[in-house]
Amino acid sequence: MIIRATKKLLNTSGIRPVKNLNDQTIKMPGEWYASTISLHRPGKLAIHFLHCPTFISIIVPGKSLNKVIRSLTIRTSALLRRLGYSSLEPLYQLDSKLEVFATNSKSILAYINQIKSNLEVHFAQASSIESINYDQLEDIHNDWIFFDKLNPKGYFMPKDRLANLLKDFKNSVS
Repeated sequence: MIIRATKKLLNTSGIRPVKNLNDQTIKMPGEWYASTISLHRPGKLAIHFLHCPTFISIIVPGKSLNKVIRSLTIRTSALLRRLGYSSLEPLYQLDSKLEVFATNSKSILAYINQIKSNLEVHFAQASSIESINYDQLEDIHNDWIFFDKLNPKGYFMPKDRLANLLKDFKNSVS
């Protein structure tokens, strides 16, 4: 599993930034981009993971990548089950060897910042940290519209990418 973390997250986690300049892959298992996000409570952070190529979002409370990595696999499995895509879980290779690198795509970071702004509004409106429903926030972002000039429609949504992936997966199995 490849995780490309922001500089702030790498510093918070005590991980030395390692550059890997390989182009972003559009094939599974893909790679995860990760950044910290404030829960709008002093000293309380979460880590937002964005999967490329499917663009699903996973939110895990915590400050350090080292401590929340196990939760990433659990929450990804749970999200895929909730959305009806549990058969795709093997394609994500969540149990593969972990490799952590610095980010290498400004466009992906722009997508992360869009989602981060929305998440921070939800976090600020929560009455307490315990009342934050991470499942609901992940589900909301499955319907998120990402603008893309290269896409014939001009945009894409994670749910569309998951549906296409499932269709391709079923065709390859049959």
